[in-house]
Amino acid sequence: VLLKEVQALTLHRGLYTTSRRTPAVPQLQCTGGTAGCSHVPEVVQCYNKGWDGFDVQWQCKADLENAYRFGHIEVSCEGYDYPDDPYILRGSCSLLFRLELTEEGKRKVKNSGSFDSGYLSRNESSDFSAGAIGIIVLLVLAFGVYKLFLSNQQPQQSAGDSNGFTRPSWQSWQAPPPGFKPSFTGRN
Repeated sequence: VLLKEVQALTLHRGLYTTSRRTPAVPQLQCTGGTAGCSHVPEVVQCYNKGWDGFDVQWQCKADLENAYRFGHIEVSCEGYDYPDDPYILRGSCSLLFRLELTEEGKRKVKNSGSFDSGYLSRNESSDFSAGAIGIIVLLVLAFGVYKLFLSNQQPQQSAGDSNGFTRPSWQSWQAPPPGFKPSFTGRN
């Protein structure tokens, strides 16, 4: 089918495109927006509003509550023989779109203090908080291990020896490590 001659497309949530050269994709694909993707319509109809010399200009409509509207839309169809083929495979078109809040939707969000799509941002926020707490706990544990095991091993002061040699103070008053004879360390 010549893409310029397609007057209307009807796309359904949950259905996939027809495919020949590329994998099938969902006919309706929400990509975010101020309203999120929790209110994807069941059916969207897109109408050919003309040709700008490069692409068909589409206008898409659906049964949406007054609080929502389509933002950026992009109709994509599989070229029959190659990617930019002006002839497309019938049934291969999909719609990528953003759902935006209308002024009414923004007022509802402002007045209620919450919104269905707010779940996504609360979820992302709690994931970030949990990650930050986890990092803090790991840092505290690492510091505790350092203080417990490593800070006691560091030389504190040098003590003089009768030969004029100095050695760390922990060597002068601690017992030799296990397995060493006291005669090797110079102490009884």
